[in-house]
Amino acid sequence: MQHKKIALISDAWVPQVNGVVRTFQSIIPILENKGFEIKILHPEMYNNFSYPWYKEIKISYNTKKVTKEFFESFNPDIIHIITEGPVGFAGRKYCKRNNLKYTSSFHTRFPDYIKQRAFIPKTLTYSILRSLHDDSYKVLVPSDSMIQELKKYNFKNLKVWNRGVDTRLFDPNKRNRADKNLQLTYVGRVAIEKNIEAFLNLKGDYIKTVVGDGPELQKYIKKYPEVNFVGLKEGEELAGYYANADVFVFPSKTDTLGNVILEALACGTPIAAFPVTGPKDILQNSNLNTLDENLNASVKKALKVSRNDCRNFALKFKWDDCTNEFLQSQIDANSGALLFS
Repeated sequence: MQHKKIALISDAWVPQVNGVVRTFQSIIPILENKGFEIKILHPEMYNNFSYPWYKEIKISYNTKKVTKEFFESFNPDIIHIITEGPVGFAGRKYCKRNNLKYTSSFHTRFPDYIKQRAFIPKTLTYSILRSLHDDSYKVLVPSDSMIQELKKYNFKNLKVWNRGVDTRLFDPNKRNRADKNLQLTYVGRVAIEKNIEAFLNLKGDYIKTVVGDGPELQKYIKKYPEVNFVGLKEGEELAGYYANADVFVFPSKTDTLGNVILEALACGTPIAAFPVTGPKDILQNSNLNTLDENLNASVKKALKVSRNDCRNFALKFKWDDCTNEFLQSQIDANSGALLFS
C-alpha cells in the first residue's frame, strides 16, 4: 500500500476526556497498523487559554503561523477537521487558501450548550458552525437523527459515521459485586448540559454513583450528599463501574450519540435514557429499547433487560468497522485514489 499521511485538526485533544478524543484515540492505532502516518494539530501547539467553564478545554489564538508550519512540514495527503473551534477554523482557512480538499466531522451540539448558558439563539451558532463544514467533501455525523437535525440548519454532504466499543476492556466479567442493592450509575461530564440532575433527582431505593468531573461537581456534591461522586475514572477502573451497575442512566438530551452507552452495554449493563438523539439511534429498534420520557419508568424497564442481551448487542459495534467507514469517506474525497487493505 502506498504510504499516506493523515492530518487531524482538532480543538479537542488530550488531556481532555470526552467522546471526541476517545473516538480518535480508538481509530488512530488501527489507521497506523494499516500503514498511515497520523499527525494531530491541536491546541497545545498554539498560544492558548482555558475555556471559562472547563479548565481542561483550551482556546487557541494567533493560529496562522503554527497552522502554516504544520501543513508545510507534514504535507498531508488526507485532511480531516474534527471540531469547529479556533484550531478547526484555522485548518479550514488554510485549506481554502491553498485549494486543499478536506472532510470534517460533527460531534458536539455546541449551539444547545451555548443556549443553555448564554441564551444565544441556536440558529446563530449553527450558522457559524456550518461555515466550517460548507466546503467539506463529507461531514461525518454519529447518528441518523443528528443528520436530520443538521439538515434543518442547512448543513449538507452529511454521512452517518458509526462508532465502536472496546469489548475486551468493557466486559461483564469486570462485575464483582455480591450485595443485593440496586446500583444506578452515570458516567460523563458533571455539567448542566448533560441534564445530570434528572439522574440525581431519581426517586427510589437506589444507590447512585457519578463517575466523572466537570464544572458542576462541587455544587452537586454539596447538594446531593447521598450520591457517590467518585471523580474521573479510566481503563479497568472505569470498566468496573460500568459492570457493577445494575442500570446505566444516560440523562442527556443534547448528545449526538453517547459512546458511554456502548461502553455500558459492552459490560452487560442496560440503559435508562430519554427517547432523544443518541439513545434512540442506538436502542430504539432493538430488544434493549427501555427509553421513556419518564426517566424513573426507563429505569424500571432497564431492570428487566437481560445483561447477556446487552453484551451481545454491543459486540456488533467494532472500532475496525468505524475506522473503515472513516477511510471510505477519505477514499470518496480523494476520487478513489486512496487504497487500504
